[in-house]
Amino acid sequence: MARVLVVDDSQETCDLLELLLGDDFGLPVEVVKATRPEQAVAQLEAGGFDLMLSDINLEASMDGLDLLRIAKGLKVETILLTGFGTLEKALEAVREGAFDFISKPWNNVELKALVKRALLMKAGRVEPAGAGRAGRLDASAMIGSSPKMMEVYRTIASLQNSRTTVLIQGESGTGKELVAQNIHMSSDRKGHPFVAINCGALPEGLLESELFGHVKGSFTGAVSDKKGLFEEANCGTIFLDEIGETSLSFQVRLLRVLQEQEVRRVGGNRTTKVDVRVIAASNKDLAQLVKAGKFREDLYYRLCVVEIRVPPLRERFSRDERTGKVVSDIPALLDHFLRECSAKDGHAYSLRADARQQLEAYSWPGNVREMGNIIEHLTQLSRGREITPDDFPAKIRDEQRAKGARLPGAPAPLLELIEGWDHLPNLEELERRYIQVLLKHETRKSRIADILGKDRTTLYRKLKDLGLAEGGDEPG
Repeated sequence: MARVLVVDDSQETCDLLELLLGDDFGLPVEVVKATRPEQAVAQLEAGGFDLMLSDINLEASMDGLDLLRIAKGLKVETILLTGFGTLEKALEAVREGAFDFISKPWNNVELKALVKRALLMKAGRVEPAGAGRAGRLDASAMIGSSPKMMEVYRTIASLQNSRTTVLIQGESGTGKELVAQNIHMSSDRKGHPFVAINCGALPEGLLESELFGHVKGSFTGAVSDKKGLFEEANCGTIFLDEIGETSLSFQVRLLRVLQEQEVRRVGGNRTTKVDVRVIAASNKDLAQLVKAGKFREDLYYRLCVVEIRVPPLRERFSRDERTGKVVSDIPALLDHFLRECSAKDGHAYSLRADARQQLEAYSWPGNVREMGNIIEHLTQLSRGREITPDDFPAKIRDEQRAKGARLPGAPAPLLELIEGWDHLPNLEELERRYIQVLLKHETRKSRIADILGKDRTTLYRKLKDLGLAEGGDEPG
């Protein structure tokens, strides 16, 4: 029987993990719980454990990373739980030898699968996935602990000792170049150049000259020999952004460079060997472009040795399976950009509660880049240090109006509507709760009447019937 030590400063969380690991887990598991790191150390030193499952932040003199170092010395595999919104601690955990890490709130199926894999590996039945995989990263602006972002972190960490090509796909503004920079900074190439170029911003002839270089006289304006970016990036990393915008003829030449690891300058007849790690990115699905005959299949497979999909903001959330609450990366990102602008301007900016609620509910079609731009806009043009909805640009106000009956921050009120029932509510109970939620989030009775599709007189009668009327608040 496998023995698992569960460490968390919340007894409720320990109990939940014990139930989770004992519920149709597929392996016989004995769970031992500790709510203080001192207890955990004593249990580890007593011996007999195969795996430790610990929170990183234990609100004590020791944290999960300290326990990890002890467990590692005792040959106990460790999975760390993290609720932190940055890359730094998660990657430190892997550098210190954690089997893996997973975000809070976790997905039960994912957590059980991870524990099972760790126990099987401990028993020698499977190989570790990416052991010793994380290098030192510059975690600049990589904010978020949603499951899809944690998967991005895992992949970045696994590429530490690799020189393989990487394809990063994601919508515009999701932070593809930032991911590429962190891959570079986690590798042994971090002391060498990171060179980025937007392939879609240059015509084909100029793009070839920029990447591969040219010799004097090869075209009008070539007044001297020039190194290309592949040569400039030697021993480092080159980032080819918007690779999907290139022509088929250019793709043929790029493929040869990748295969032969050498470049020939435009107009030249000599080749130069280069040692460059190539990371490409596209906001279009390259597999679909291959099917449409707009991207070479051989180049696609050469680039897509490892693929990273950077999620749009609308997908960067998780649902706490214990409470049903949705936890999003958006609040942490808003705070990050506010801190950046405050530090730059020397003034402390903040969001009024209703402004924050509306920004959290905004669709962010331009993703993280749009958020950064809008927060900078708001801090520069707001009427004071506290940002209100009156400061919002027209596109945010227009979206709010277009939502019609949806309240600002609709996801939170809707969750409040359905959580907490210990029985199936009847229509009257549901209507009462719905109106209570509306009253909590909207003070204007005329607005609530519009949402319910009633006139104000009917609304006040309904409030009185449900016992929700406020004295002296009848319409005149």
